[in-house]
Amino acid sequence: MAGGAEAKVALRSRMRAVRDAVPVAERTAWSLRIAAHGGVALCERAAGAVVSLYWPMRSEADPRPLAEALTAAGAQLALPAFVGARMEFRRWLAGDALHPAGFSTFEPLATAPVVTPSLVLAPLLAFDRNGGRLGWGKGCYDTFLGELDAAADRSQGRRPFVVGIAFALQQVDDVPLESHDRRLDAVVTELGYGAW
Repeated sequence: MAGGAEAKVALRSRMRAVRDAVPVAERTAWSLRIAAHGGVALCERAAGAVVSLYWPMRSEADPRPLAEALTAAGAQLALPAFVGARMEFRRWLAGDALHPAGFSTFEPLATAPVVTPSLVLAPLLAFDRNGGRLGWGKGCYDTFLGELDAAADRSQGRRPFVVGIAFALQQVDDVPLESHDRRLDAVVTELGYGAW
């Protein structure tokens, strides 16, 4: 476990630098390609679903163009919000008021309805072809998704479908995983969509 945690720290640092080195114009173009690939692959799954996205920070791939495509397919959108250290998702429509949430991100107001996403567009620093996902290290997504998975298991319902949103250069051979890490069900990059 300790070795996995140490390997994650080193990989996070390396992958932040790799992604930060990509010019803004290129990241913007790649995010539009992600929207094109993801819109085709996910439109049927998104119809009538609550789809969570994230407000991009730093050099993250921007999921908002993809979210727009999924809205056109009938999805309802949600953004993460924090109540203390706990993450929840609140309904969001383009144009709704947001307030700063730290790290140059924004979240819906406290008055926005809390919803449960069935399709999660997840940010990441690195991914592998086995669904391994490396996040920022706070464990927010893993904790939230673990709770949703457990609730689905108890009720014999469906676990959320988790799609990593990334650039192809964020793929690595192997993401070091710990027992609490939730694997991705799919990933979409500027080069295409893949599911496991």
